[in-house]
Amino acid sequence: MFQGTIPGPMRSIVRETASLWPSGPVYVPCCGNFTIERSLAGMGLALHSSDVSIYTSAVGRWLTQQPVGIQLREESADELGWLADSLDGGVGTVATLMLGTRFLASVGREGLWHERVVRSYREQWKAKHAETAERLSASDVELASYEVEDVRSWLQKVPGDAPVCSFPPFYGGGYEKLYEPLEAHFTWDAPQYEPLSDDDVVSVLGAITDRPYWLTASNHSVPELHPYLRGVIKATPRAAPFYVYASEARTRIVAPRQPIDPVKIPRLRQGEELVGPLTLSLLKPGQFNALRSRYLNPRIAPGAANLAVAVRDGGGRLLGVFAMAPSTFTPDEAYVLSDFAVAPTDYPRLSKLIVLAATSAETQLLCQRSFSRRIRRVATTAFSNNPVSMKYRGLLRLNKRSPSNEDGWKFQLQYQGAIGQHTLAEALEMWAKRWGAPTTKTGV
Repeated sequence: MFQGTIPGPMRSIVRETASLWPSGPVYVPCCGNFTIERSLAGMGLALHSSDVSIYTSAVGRWLTQQPVGIQLREESADELGWLADSLDGGVGTVATLMLGTRFLASVGREGLWHERVVRSYREQWKAKHAETAERLSASDVELASYEVEDVRSWLQKVPGDAPVCSFPPFYGGGYEKLYEPLEAHFTWDAPQYEPLSDDDVVSVLGAITDRPYWLTASNHSVPELHPYLRGVIKATPRAAPFYVYASEARTRIVAPRQPIDPVKIPRLRQGEELVGPLTLSLLKPGQFNALRSRYLNPRIAPGAANLAVAVRDGGGRLLGVFAMAPSTFTPDEAYVLSDFAVAPTDYPRLSKLIVLAATSAETQLLCQRSFSRRIRRVATTAFSNNPVSMKYRGLLRLNKRSPSNEDGWKFQLQYQGAIGQHTLAEALEMWAKRWGAPTTKTGV
């Protein structure tokens, strides 16, 4: 219900650590999405929270029976007048803001996707709003107090021996950017404050840690707090790690674990000839994980696939694998999460055959059945130290080249192309003519 980016294991660590603290008040500055408060619910602690964002303050005021004090801006009345009846100064206003975080960024923006998002919420608003308000009313989170106040001044009022638990922003602009759409369409008695500078972050950390009981966490390593490092959490392969620091706590390490299932399909090997016809076989998630771990570059972080497919030759041998997911922003597009060939073989360009299979008419049909939508194009991202990907060259169109956001690569390459323009039989014929020559080995 409450939106947040703190992983589940972090909540368990917070609750475990707080169980070692004396009963009584606990202070939570920069409470954000109330992750800490939800983690400590039911422990008999008096939770005192503060923050400065419109979203957090709406929830915090409602939880402490204060007037929420948020209204629709006059300039937004034409586009969003249908929200006015939902702003009741209480749980209805909070439910409106929660739903608003999901669609207000699309209001007033051009594009079919943005128009569909806004139209969908407007048509379903009464049901969605009622459901959200009902779930809010059933929440077990209780606060002893909530104040709309900057962390620097609020911490000065916290008793020096009271426990403090907080995930403060270690970089500027995070929440401001997140809640820009809410601020653009709603008005409230927003506090005046300056963003945290580097010196301010050090000061805030000092105020948090200068006490007998405290806990804080960040998705950045904080060298000054290294002696108090109590845990590292990496919930999924693509998630940023969380570093947990505390005055006293058990040491914990949380690492991702992916299920692995055996794959008994024979694989094309060196000295073996590839023969037609090509066939496709669906893979279970565990089988896909096993093959990806065996053949994909380990520097590429894995992702969860909606559709994983094995490409096999006429002898039933595995040639490679590709995995697809529906595109988030383009309704008729499938995103290729992974595509790789088995190795070693006598065919240095075998990976191009896997790309051709991934863009075949047979794959198009599998995608449409799996995603319940028309699929006309595919897109993918390649990381490379070269300005083009030789695997996709001549098969997909390079749309964008930019500096890589992944360590170890120079370029991030965005590719796109049509799907369904050839069959598997035509793919094999095309590949055999252009790229299918095996390597020639000579012996002594």
